[in-house]
Formats: sequence, structure tokens, C-alpha cells
Amino acid sequence: MFLIADNISTRRASVRYIFQQAKAADWDTGSEPAQMLSELTRQCVAAGANALEINIQQHYDRPEAMQFAVNVVQGVTDLQLCLSTNNAEALQAGLRASKHLSLVNYLSIDEAKLREMLPVAANHGAGVVFLVGDIAVATDVREMLQKTAILVGAANEVGIPNDSIFVDPGLIHITSVAGQRHLVEILDFLRALPDATDPAVKSTCWLVNGSAGAPQRLRPVIETALLLMLAGAGLSSVFLDVLLKENRRTVRLLKIFNNELVYSDGEIRYD
Repeated sequence: MFLIADNISTRRASVRYIFQQAKAADWDTGSEPAQMLSELTRQCVAAGANALEINIQQHYDRPEAMQFAVNVVQGVTDLQLCLSTNNAEALQAGLRASKHLSLVNYLSIDEAKLREMLPVAANHGAGVVFLVGDIAVATDVREMLQKTAILVGAANEVGIPNDSIFVDPGLIHITSVAGQRHLVEILDFLRALPDATDPAVKSTCWLVNGSAGAPQRLRPVIETALLLMLAGAGLSSVFLDVLLKENRRTVRLLKIFNNELVYSDGEIRYD
């Protein structure tokens, strides 16, 4: 399971505070907020992240914020970055600053955004994450596979190969009837995806969206059970909070179940 840490996101109040202070410091990579972001990055790396999302979509979606974050994070780690922005200029700034090939997060069948963002990703050798489900309404397998074919074709046309493509069926809150119906479709979609393209593309999902709407104390329980279920259906990567101890334990269990880690009682402890 390829782990994409979703911890560096302005959805989180603590990260918004870092960006607020960084803006006040004129995006100085030697400032105190830069040190705070560096420390958060170190924690994510130590927790086992394989890639790091930098998500500025909700707040501070501007080129200087993305460039600041990419430069600071790269000062700590060489892990792949996944850039989440709705701003083409911010994406361009982030990809220019990236020393390694990055991922461009969440493109969908939005013709204007595809036309604006896809060539930028291709020009920088970046991979892409395509959203093929509707995060508000249950989507059936057939429609998700059709969207996958269209989006993968569009990526291939601009030079992005299948091994650089991730497809997300879009979890809906399982506290809703639509979310439960959609989850059944997602499981069928994940099982069908390996044969839908040649060569096969990878799958991913934003795990935390599955538990949204549930009481906070129950969300880790829902997410860890959901991750095991999705992995069993073939999910190859996931956006998740790598600092959450329940997630780390579940990932270790997945590695044990797949014979990638030798079993020990210590591996299933809460650390």
C-alpha cells in the first residue's frame, strides 16, 4: 500500500496557522513557520509516508504559498510530493520548485480544468490523480469505468503514461445512504480496474472522507476498517493521516497479511 500523507493540508487548523504565519513572514523559508512545517514533514516521514500531499486548495491557494511549502518540505525529504491546488499558477510554481517528479492531485471530467492543468502536469513530467466518482452522489461502476477511460485517454494524449496515473472513485460519507450504496460500487470498481486499462493504472482514495459525519471518537474505527476492506478489493494507495496511531497499526497489519512484514506482537501495538 502506497501511503500519501494528507497531513500538510490547509484543511487542518494547525497547518492553516503555519501558512498564516508564513504569509506574515513574507514566505521566508528560514522563518519560524518554515521550521514548524519542517518538523511536521519529519514526523510524517518517520511515520512511514511514501509521499506527501501539499494541499492549499481551501486556503492560501496561490503561487507563493505553494512554492514556499515545496521548498520547505524538500529541505527535509526527497519523498514524492502530491500537489493539490485549484490554481494553475500555483501548480506551475510548485512543479517548477519540485526537484523530483510530483503528482498533481484531483483532476476530474471538468473540461476547463483539464485543459488548464493537464498540459502543465505533462510538461513537468508529473503524474496525476483523477477523480472518477461524485463525492456527493453514488456513482455506478459502469460510469466510473467510462470516466476512467476518458481521463486516461486525455492524459495519454499529452504524454502522461499509465504508470503515472492514479484513479480515485471518491468515497462518500458512509453515514449517508448514498455513501453506503456508493461503497458497494467502489469495491466492484476496484476489482474491475486492473483489467480496464493496459497497462493498468493505480487506484487511490481519500480515506478520511469515508468517516465524515460520524462522531469524532468513531472516525478512526470506521477508517481503519474501511482501509482493510478497500485493500482487500485491490486499492493500491491511500491518502491518510499517517500520524494517527490507528492508521499506522492498520498499515502494519496489512503488510503482515501480505507477507511484507514479519509478524510480532509489537507490530500490532499502539505506538
